[in-house]
Amino acid sequence: MKRMYGVNTPISCPMTENGKVDYDSLKSLCNFLIEKGVDGLYPNGSTGEMSYLTLEERKRILECVLETNNGRKQVFSMVGAQTTKDTIELARHAEAAGADGIGVVTPSYFKLDKEELLSYYQDISASVSEDFSIYLYGISQLAVNDITPELAERIAQSCPNVAGIKYSYPDMPRLLQFLNVRGGDFSVLAGPDDLFFSLLASGGDGTISGNSNVIPEHFVAIYQAFQAGDYDKARRLQAKTNRLITYISGPNNMSRYKIGLKERGVIKCSAVRKPLRDLTPEEEHNYLEQIKSMDYLDITKF
Repeated sequence: MKRMYGVNTPISCPMTENGKVDYDSLKSLCNFLIEKGVDGLYPNGSTGEMSYLTLEERKRILECVLETNNGRKQVFSMVGAQTTKDTIELARHAEAAGADGIGVVTPSYFKLDKEELLSYYQDISASVSEDFSIYLYGISQLAVNDITPELAERIAQSCPNVAGIKYSYPDMPRLLQFLNVRGGDFSVLAGPDDLFFSLLASGGDGTISGNSNVIPEHFVAIYQAFQAGDYDKARRLQAKTNRLITYISGPNNMSRYKIGLKERGVIKCSAVRKPLRDLTPEEEHNYLEQIKSMDYLDITKF
């Protein structure tokens, strides 16, 4: 069963001015991230505006990413949807298309109890092959429903193809508790980008980082320094990255990611899908001026 590790990028979803998915820019973004050294691609996640995409768009996006990647990096697709039926449809498509695995966010809006969430993940687990990797995805600040360590343990014990969890609520003690699931045989990935180094130092496997769309070099450098045993360098790189993401992940972060990618010449247009809004010209100018003043492309200055 495959596991995610290192730097995994939940790929931004480039759009045209009229709100269509821009597949040419998506290919460009995939190649950019691969060339910058990320360890995995993660389409159709929150950063990919998955809540505002149709099932068919999500399928085609994954197919585009897999075709562009051509086996160079691991590809896990986020398949969580509002209903069990839709999630299973996307999960089966991901396996048939050749993805390495899937992420499954909790359904949102309705508050589900632990038994409902357990049943949801059991149904998804049973819908794909026993060795097809599944990552739980908890982001309670957006999805309403939370995954506790106790629930993760129950899911892991009843679903052998559940490899681990991406947990995006900024709670380091909770991340540490997930490391004990299944007797420690459970992959834990940081959703909060600022906790990447801390989780690595505690035994976690890596991150799924929205900010790594814009500054993949920083996250790759953190991981490389950590792997080389240069923990002080990794810590200092993380500190600079944290200062940068204060602005890159500010309000309207979907737009900020795309503005950064357009500025770097990776995608053609920074439009987001409504009801998300684009930054105003003044907001865009101030944002770019701020990160440029911080030498955001220079990983040698801490």
